Amino acid sequence: MRKSISISLVVLLSACFDQSAQLEREFLEKYLNGLYAFPDDITDHFPGELKAHKNFYIHYPASARETGMAGMVFSHQVDSTEFNRVRDKLVLNNIIPHKTSDSIFIIVGDTLGYSKKKNGIPIPNFNFYEADFGLNSKYLPEHYLIYVLESKAGEYLKDKYLTEGKHLPKKWKNGYSRGLATNKEDNELVYWLCVW
Repeated sequence: MRKSISISLVVLLSACFDQSAQLEREFLEKYLNGLYAFPDDITDHFPGELKAHKNFYIHYPASARETGMAGMVFSHQVDSTEFNRVRDKLVLNNIIPHKTSDSIFIIVGDTLGYSKKKNGIPIPNFNFYEADFGLNSKYLPEHYLIYVLESKAGEYLKDKYLTEGKHLPKKWKNGYSRGLATNKEDNELVYWLCVW
């Protein structure tokens, strides 16, 4: 009886490890496909090493017309040493941290009209992201800081995928924005890219 329970337990554990390994392979495949869906020079800020606690979301370029943007959001929790290393690199490169509620932001894919906000900085609408940020989830919670690495106006998608730039200033009808958000409370790093 004990021998059959032990064998059953070993079979069950190996099945769990196999399933876990399969889920990890699927996650990595999804992540790599996301990176390959966009030009290298606008995804090179995404990490090459992925930690255990992670979330990922992608809107492929082919769906940009329906959703108002294409893009990716990836987050993972890191140890405090890694968190501080990334944050210090942002500071060293003079990347300005913004509060999530900063009025300078233009939320790409939002239904609010930003057409008069000519000097705003586009960032993604975070409500498509897998993490649960609550009812008004197009914004990250207040304890996050947002670092915009780059935002440029122009056509960065194939013509057939370009959005109409609804609710955006004329200057930002099309373009991209990429960056990082930090959550010191949980040592979480959130990498994002949006193209519209």
